[in-house]
Amino acid sequence: MKLTKYHPSIRRLQEDFAARVARRKYTAARGPRREPSKITDNSVPWLENPASVADYMEISARVLESETLWLKRFNLSSTN
Repeated sequence: MKLTKYHPSIRRLQEDFAARVARRKYTAARGPRREPSKITDNSVPWLENPASVADYMEISARVLESETLWLKRFNLSSTN
């Protein structure tokens, strides 16, 4: 039994070409790609490598301070 090569139909070729043209137009209309953000971590480095209980207490104090600033900023009635 001889196997024949696969030949896509003309209709299928037309659909593939139309999809390629539409994709090219769509990406051109979107404009150039933006560069990815260089910020990989937005967390605040309170203290690097805390080694004692005093360091952890300092971190806790800074967190509470920033938390109160945020709460004042948003003036949430449920926190009063």
